Amino acid sequence: MNDYKTPNMLTYENNQDVATQLVPSRMTIETVFGCNADCVMCVVHQPSRRKKGIMSMELFRKIIDDMAPYAPQIEMLDLFCLGEPLLDRHLFERMSYARENGFRNMAISTNAQLLTADKQKQLLESGIETVIFSLDGIKKETHEGIRRNLNYDTVIENCLNMIKMRTEGNYKTRFVVRFIRQAANWNEWDDYKTFWQQHIDPEQHDLLIRYDAHTWGGQLMTKDVRFSEQENERSPEVEAMACYQIFDILYILADGSVPMCSEDWLHPIHNYGNANDQHPLDIYNSKKFNNTRNVHLKGTKNCIQHCSECTMLYSRTTRKIYA
Repeated sequence: MNDYKTPNMLTYENNQDVATQLVPSRMTIETVFGCNADCVMCVVHQPSRRKKGIMSMELFRKIIDDMAPYAPQIEMLDLFCLGEPLLDRHLFERMSYARENGFRNMAISTNAQLLTADKQKQLLESGIETVIFSLDGIKKETHEGIRRNLNYDTVIENCLNMIKMRTEGNYKTRFVVRFIRQAANWNEWDDYKTFWQQHIDPEQHDLLIRYDAHTWGGQLMTKDVRFSEQENERSPEVEAMACYQIFDILYILADGSVPMCSEDWLHPIHNYGNANDQHPLDIYNSKKFNNTRNVHLKGTKNCIQHCSECTMLYSRTTRKIYA
């Protein structure tokens, strides 16, 4: 943890006295605010200042057009935030438009309930680089207790069928199977890992990832979710550490608003601007955003709402990745 500094963080830290434009290494666009699941460790269904719905194609095209000159520097483009991407009727049109404008390494994260055979084929034929399957139990009752409103049997069938379709069709998409560890599934990881390692393919760069649930900056505090192995402990080192998200990732929500980080998706409270009437990179390099970065670099991020109760960095330290 002592050498935890990303390239963007170092670039900003070493060039604060000159007019250096920071370009995110990752851009994440929320095409849908809303979900068919009601997960115990998610805030999507909590009251929000934002209205549920999908991003307009007009706004999406503006964002892509604005950011296209920087596409070579943007290493990843995620088309998900606080919602289920397969609810988006424009999803494949969006992917095509982004691809035409030079964006690469696109990804979606799905709970796989709506991942029908037609959508599986469309995703594979789109050339999408990464599809993340979000599953949180090896037992039906565990998964359905965490990811409420979903059917475990349907989810497993959809995921395994898409993996098979990828293999038989020689598609290049990789799969990331993601497990969010929490109270209800704390003891299932080993069996989960054994099962999924039999189905993913390291030669296709598939991954199996586990990390601990987080508090969404204090917006989710419940006994039903265990947040880390050191649940009631705080590390002075982590508390003083600058968060990589504000240096590396540009988040744009379905209504165009730009939050501070993933913990600020719900409202957002820290609204730095709106891509409807501003260039996203101007927002990302605004005085307000840079003031936030400066506070983090000084080791005083806990004076910022959300940051003081955030456990994202603790969750990151518990992350395990298996090929």
